[in-house]
Amino acid sequence: MSGYENDKRLNEILDMIGRVAALDFSTMLQTSDKNDMIDAIALGLNMLSEELNANVVERSKLDDVNCKLEKFAYTAAHDLKSPLNSINGLVTLLEHSISTGQLKDVEHCIALLKTTTEKMKSLVQGILDYSKADATHIDTTEVDLNAVLKEVIETDQLTTRADIKIVGTLPCATFNRPAMEQIIRNLLNNAIKYSDKELCQIVVRARDRGEQYQISVTDNGPGIPTENHERIFDLFHKSGSGPRSDSQGIGLATVKSILDAFGEKIWVESEVGKGATFCFTLRKRK
Repeated sequence: MSGYENDKRLNEILDMIGRVAALDFSTMLQTSDKNDMIDAIALGLNMLSEELNANVVERSKLDDVNCKLEKFAYTAAHDLKSPLNSINGLVTLLEHSISTGQLKDVEHCIALLKTTTEKMKSLVQGILDYSKADATHIDTTEVDLNAVLKEVIETDQLTTRADIKIVGTLPCATFNRPAMEQIIRNLLNNAIKYSDKELCQIVVRARDRGEQYQISVTDNGPGIPTENHERIFDLFHKSGSGPRSDSQGIGLATVKSILDAFGEKIWVESEVGKGATFCFTLRKRK
């Protein structure tokens, strides 16, 4: 074999080493029929590339698992605040009812506590199942958004903090129910959290856009500056001002993450001083 051909083979080996160093394992070296030292090096480099590729894939899977576990911890802690606050309020009311001998109120509080704790158990299991699932293997079912909205409002006792109205009838969609509960819960609580009015007003409606539904949640809050319309969906993005500038910015990031996993979109339409409308899509499943 000529010196030119050997130089060419050596250059290919050097190029391969550079690719492997850059974690590019898409190229394999061709060996000749000479079975010489250069072929031995090429064969060994091919084997090394395959082994490194397998290790990188496994590391990537591990990183994904760790990322999901971290996200689960934040999501679980965040989404459980509302029902836990409801339970705390019911316990306070129960103590008052017992001390004043109002037995009917005691029975009512106990019934509400049982209902709320059962729903919270379901929420925990739902979040856990969702966090463990691969995005391509998430269980879906026919979800009635009207029922989901009603359940979230009752579980979190949102009527004590906001006037929530539904315009028309919300659709049914093929989705993961615990994930849909997280979406609705976070959007409603986000509107309430940032409200600067004596009475937080929220309007939920759906529009038929042909191949998809557009669900919107509109509030009468302070509004969002245009430059923040995308950043508010980033994890840990904090509002620079307002009644809840201490928020950790988890809710909207969670909503976007869920919708991204299902191939859906979310955006906000808002002007400062004119409230905000959060819109998200739900494709009609055939």
